Amino acid sequence: MVAWTEAEKTVLPWALIFIVIVSIVVCVLTAKKDNKIKRIPLMIISVIILGLEITKQIINIINGYSLWSIPLHFCSLFLYLFPLASFFSDRLGNFGKTMSFVCGTLFLVLFYFNPSSIIGNSCANVFASFSSFHTFIYHHFIILFLLILLGSKLYLPSKYDFLHVFIGITLYALIAVPLAHILNVNFCSLLTNVIPFMEELRLATGQVVYTIVMYLVGVGGGFVAVGIANLIKLLVIRENQKDNFKIIMRILKTRG
Repeated sequence: MVAWTEAEKTVLPWALIFIVIVSIVVCVLTAKKDNKIKRIPLMIISVIILGLEITKQIINIINGYSLWSIPLHFCSLFLYLFPLASFFSDRLGNFGKTMSFVCGTLFLVLFYFNPSSIIGNSCANVFASFSSFHTFIYHHFIILFLLILLGSKLYLPSKYDFLHVFIGITLYALIAVPLAHILNVNFCSLLTNVIPFMEELRLATGQVVYTIVMYLVGVGGGFVAVGIANLIKLLVIRENQKDNFKIIMRILKTRG
């Protein structure tokens, strides 16, 4: 793990503890409710982050708009995925839940591996500006959404998740790759990469091969996430079957 700054060591653990407590409270309070009620906290988070993003865009327009502010970065995907996951219950809802889980899991790994690469120095000056506040709060809402999604059992792994991942990553690539080159904005590290070995790969093999590798990394990472989720689901089902078998055998022995 990349060395955290002193501000990150102080702020991030407490922020995570708070988020975990909130998610536990929410999940406990809605545990016996139907899925429509369980989705309400996710709806609230979706509306809040959309409101924060609209405010951010307005401020950027007033101060002189930068193309970097276009919401096509990896973390911007949650602006589109969370509403799908929380407001829809059909195929769109399942797609949104799957992609929210996949992107949220990948985000969680990247975030705690190297926080500065995601939120810059916002831990040191959360309230110094709206930009810092937005960066810090937005990314922690992503974590809260993911924990509630999983804790409320609203995301249930399925074999169709692999198709969702393929469609989701492909759609993003079809939009982000051309625009990254047309606008010359490094969406999702599509033009250059801060990771040394990935940048060396780009320089050695060329932009086309590098882009294909980035696409395959995205799809592959998603496949790994849903593969592990489906494996855990299978193990839980088998364990429950064993427990049910033991209960049935006890009942039969008792009656015998």
